[in-house]
Amino acid sequence: MKKFRLFPEEDGYIPHLWLAYYYFTLLYLIGEQGFRFWIPLLVMVVIFFCYREIYWRPERTFSSAIVLTILVAYLIFFIEQDFFYLLLYAINMLYAVKSPAKFWTGYLIVNAVTGIMLLTDIYGIHDWTWGYISPGILISLITPAVWKVQEKWYRKWEAVNEELADTKKQVEELIKERERDRIARDLHDTVGQTLSTISVKSDISKKLLYKNQERAEQELDDIQQLSRSLLQEMREIVSDLRFVSLQEEVEAAQLRLKEAGIAPELEQQISSIEDSSKETMIAYILKEAVTNVIRHSNATVCKIRVIQSNNYLHLQVEDNGGYDNMLSQDGNGLDGIRKRVSLMKGEAHFHKRINGGLHLIVKVPMQTEGGNSNDSFAVGG
Repeated sequence: MKKFRLFPEEDGYIPHLWLAYYYFTLLYLIGEQGFRFWIPLLVMVVIFFCYREIYWRPERTFSSAIVLTILVAYLIFFIEQDFFYLLLYAINMLYAVKSPAKFWTGYLIVNAVTGIMLLTDIYGIHDWTWGYISPGILISLITPAVWKVQEKWYRKWEAVNEELADTKKQVEELIKERERDRIARDLHDTVGQTLSTISVKSDISKKLLYKNQERAEQELDDIQQLSRSLLQEMREIVSDLRFVSLQEEVEAAQLRLKEAGIAPELEQQISSIEDSSKETMIAYILKEAVTNVIRHSNATVCKIRVIQSNNYLHLQVEDNGGYDNMLSQDGNGLDGIRKRVSLMKGEAHFHKRINGGLHLIVKVPMQTEGGNSNDSFAVGG
């Protein structure tokens, strides 16, 4: 047999708390007799079922609120004004009405009771104790309107958050698409060309095998060298697809600099980075920058600064070497840094130090939410 419940179990104790004033109102009936006892008691029972109905059948909330308002109005005008505060139950019911038209209709009906009371007082039909009921009048007039305005702004805020979430997804998809394009270009420009060269040299070796063995051996040596080079290029491309921790790359960069005879100096202040793809790209930027220092700078000191503040990550790599015309060349990793930073809508600047060396400054936003059409990213030299 199904257990009887006053209210749904999932609503907990809240519906019972709201009944506190209802039980208090029943005290007004103590000492009453005849119709002034039985009629209000019957009406109070119906009011209770109207209140209970909104929890079991939410679709009847509006009609329950209207019936409750009419019943309370009867008690106010024909029994006692002390029942006025029961109108707050009708106000509470209106909060669950989704239709704006029904909400404002119910709002007007509830406050029409106060309007009629005011008219009856003006024309001397009834003398009300306004000091007692004025707080309830203010509550019924102000709180529903304030709540409705608040609900309107809340819905707008939700719409803005949903739009920002969609924008973030689009940005992430754009980053992934551009990264796929970059990988495709790498495969075409390196692997594709190398395989074509191997194919041509294989044909030449086959033709020269019995005619010119010395030339054929040379071609085979070239094929072997190209194969090794291709294997290394494939490993580099595949490594780009893996997640790389920025912290691990910072530690690896210091180790590589020491092995190259360059003294590393580190200033670091970073917290967790939620976007793993962005963290990987920043780690590769640091890796490319340090690789440039090791290969091209002839430096003795390299300063690395990684600071995260105000939703931005600042990365700086500075050395005391010499680059000559490095800034005008594309095959040295600087172009790769520019492209990666632009994908993250950040800024990258390269400056020659007065005393020699190169100073790389990268600024990357950690969050894409809240961006607008006026946002810009600079990839400068």
